[in-house]
Amino acid sequence: MPGSHARVVGGSLAGRRLRSPANGTRPATAIVRSSIFDRPAIRDIVEHARVVDLYAGAGYLGIEALSRGAESVDFVERNGAACAVIRRNLEELGLTRHARVHRLPVERCFSRIPLDPDLIFIDPPYRVDALPVIEELSRRANFPEGALAVWRRQVRASGGLRPPPERIGGLVRIDQRRYGDGAIDTYRAEAST
Repeated sequence: MPGSHARVVGGSLAGRRLRSPANGTRPATAIVRSSIFDRPAIRDIVEHARVVDLYAGAGYLGIEALSRGAESVDFVERNGAACAVIRRNLEELGLTRHARVHRLPVERCFSRIPLDPDLIFIDPPYRVDALPVIEELSRRANFPEGALAVWRRQVRASGGLRPPPERIGGLVRIDQRRYGDGAIDTYRAEAST
């Protein structure tokens, strides 16, 4: 069964099975999810956080946040099969009242979801350059001071996607880590002046 080997890594639902679509998504592995959620900056804000999971895929990052005490998660995913899997995971884990699944392209979500998250995950397919989306997000979102944006992206040795900037609008990079052919960049929202 697709996704039967994947499990929630931490929090109240640790060890519970997660489903994933048969193909077309690249869910964050248990190692990557542990690395993200074990960072002090994220660990300190995830409980009671309002979370947005962009390019949600199977929804593993948002579900991990809910398992660790997040107040709510808005999942944004354009693929219908992936949205069905997210909904099924939420139902099986008893999380439906804490989550909303939006089937639409990320580029069209800004007028349809709350834009005041404490924590946002940007986890596009590797072929997608998410920088324009993050730039738009930095202009339109009303981030509380100290909110975090976590961008999982591909790293290529030559050519390909642009390297991430140190600053994207009011978001300032505070951490960058490599994982094989990928990297995770964490940005913090500055106080508005």
